[in-house]
Amino acid sequence: MKVIVRKKIPLSLEIAPLIDIVFLLLIFFLLTSLGSKQAVQLDLPKSSTAKQAQESLSIWITKKGEIFVDDRKVKMEFLLSFLRAILEERENKVISIKADANVPFKIPVQVMDISRKAGAEQISIATQESIEGET
Repeated sequence: MKVIVRKKIPLSLEIAPLIDIVFLLLIFFLLTSLGSKQAVQLDLPKSSTAKQAQESLSIWITKKGEIFVDDRKVKMEFLLSFLRAILEERENKVISIKADANVPFKIPVQVMDISRKAGAEQISIATQESIEGET
């Protein structure tokens, strides 16, 4: 009877590729989290009597009429159910609408109406503070 002896192959774990992957993931998540607050660029209307709003749920409306709720793009037809789900979980039911200065007036009004139906207790419109004499 012949006995076949197999050589054992030593197992080793390559660390260098794992470290590369971890650093790439770290960079990816850092860049996406840092850029998320600046994802929507708006030209806010100016106001000389603007006050700083308390912490609130932010709704952005872009020049193109796109609606973002805390960095998530939401279509107008789904906004009511989306806001209801978010406001049910929050103790503070304050909404801040940040609409581009060039967006048609009817879109922020529709968003305000939907926000009230969703259960918002306070709604504010964000503006950019203007310097005296500037329009």
